[in-house]
Amino acid sequence: MKILELDLYTNNLEAIRLFYVGRLGLPLLSRSVAHLTVLVGFTQLTFQLVDKPVAPYHVAINVPCDSLDVLMYYYDLDYLSTQEPGKTIAYFPDWRAKACYFYDPCGNLLEFIARTDLNLNDPNLTFSDLFQCVSEIGLPTQDVAYTAREIQRRFRVEQFCKTKPILDFNALGDDNGLFILAKLGRTWLFSNTQAGLTYCRVRFTTGADEAIHELYSFEVNQLPIGYAAGNYRTMPEPVKALVS
Repeated sequence: MKILELDLYTNNLEAIRLFYVGRLGLPLLSRSVAHLTVLVGFTQLTFQLVDKPVAPYHVAINVPCDSLDVLMYYYDLDYLSTQEPGKTIAYFPDWRAKACYFYDPCGNLLEFIARTDLNLNDPNLTFSDLFQCVSEIGLPTQDVAYTAREIQRRFRVEQFCKTKPILDFNALGDDNGLFILAKLGRTWLFSNTQAGLTYCRVRFTTGADEAIHELYSFEVNQLPIGYAAGNYRTMPEPVKALVS
């Protein structure tokens, strides 16, 4: 699975610009008073401006396995302690991965993750090439098992082979792209941030033919996918753009 586009909400677009463009150095693709789009590897990441509070998101970025320490040194961020106090790299033997965690200025929990089974290491990569893509988006939901079944049925996204579903957590997809399903109120790993209802749009590919799909999180976290109801969007509409 590959996440081609990811749309999120924010109520502080300038803070987002300063962090993602100014501090992380991500290429700016487009900008208006109502949105900001940057490029994370092959993923277009867009923040839409709204005038209401937004629950924190959890987003992970794939990086080459041999480059995690270099990235952490270059980006002098406030990395969270992980499996031991003062240790800022977490190791996941089952996932064959290691990762670090930090916050953006809007409270979103971000992650650089290096996966051993992805051949991303290349001595000829420039520093700006080290971000492969957005590889994980957290999808809080009232019912993890039901949501997993519906996503698999509708979009043919497979169970992630390196994790086993539990009552309040599951992962669908593969090393290139994952939907991380978390029950509302579950605390995101190594943080004090609880999974809360969020809005996002994900445009992604699946399967050998790389068929393109589009998922709106209100289908997942407001009412179950497939619910035969009328208008059940409850998140605010983005602020109307004045300048394109």
